[in-house]
Amino acid sequence: MHRRPMFAPAVAAACLVVFGGTSASAQQPPAAQAPQRVATATAPQAQLPPALSPEQQAALDQLLAAWETRNAAVRSWSCTFHKWEYNAWSPADAKGERLAFAESNGELKYASPDKGLFRVKDTKQWNPETRRYETRGGDTGEHWVCNGESIYEFRHSERQLRETKLPPEMRGKAISDGPLPFVFGAKADTLKKRYWMKLVTPPDVRDQIWLEALPRYQVDAANFSKVELILQARDLMPFAIQIYKPGGQDRDVYQFDPRTNLIDKGLDMIRDFAKPMTPFGYKYVLEDLQATPPAPPAGSAVR
Repeated sequence: MHRRPMFAPAVAAACLVVFGGTSASAQQPPAAQAPQRVATATAPQAQLPPALSPEQQAALDQLLAAWETRNAAVRSWSCTFHKWEYNAWSPADAKGERLAFAESNGELKYASPDKGLFRVKDTKQWNPETRRYETRGGDTGEHWVCNGESIYEFRHSERQLRETKLPPEMRGKAISDGPLPFVFGAKADTLKKRYWMKLVTPPDVRDQIWLEALPRYQVDAANFSKVELILQARDLMPFAIQIYKPGGQDRDVYQFDPRTNLIDKGLDMIRDFAKPMTPFGYKYVLEDLQATPPAPPAGSAVR
């Protein structure tokens, strides 16, 4: 029995989003990856999407300002989530509606300003031969931890635990400037500089706010072509997020469980964000960004 994702086709079509499920559609992360340095070049004016009307821009600015204020008040946050993955080989049900080819559970933790944990586990994947979902063996889901000074990423396909040391200028902001700013509370100005954004809330939705974001810079466009986010209207906390991969067809859908949110309750800072142990059979790899020369600004804007 499969959970139905938040963005069912009828609703998704109404607001140009799709959030998956037995048949659903929704929007990233960026699927979780280690935070990256954000490009600073300005995108060419010719590549800009249609401008928002003054009313649309005012509504967006008001939301982002309120969201920033709310984020600033969150010192720690923890929740579980459910994830659906869709691609060109996803199966279809009896009505011809696309199903997820894989479903997972996961956990997400955050401590202001720069500590985070993201882990996908308990994955079931569609087997076209048996035509049913089967548990994927081993620990293969995305998993990274950031303690503010380093990012630890489990690369299961390579059997590696990779530590990336952050240079001083990235410390204290690596989470909000990384690929999950919609969860980890970036500032309004940062979001507007990094994405083209607009509100896409369906007219009949009252308890949620739907937001669409397109990447301005190649560093983000390499990871996703579009992100769609649902905030809970009552507290502006993330409820669901849909991330379209480059090309616009494959997508990952995350739906957060608000019942497990632990806001301002504190976390086990030592246990949750400590350097992970290298699993048996894995190789520990150290990468130091301080020794890496900065990339040239040319070509960093999305073309």
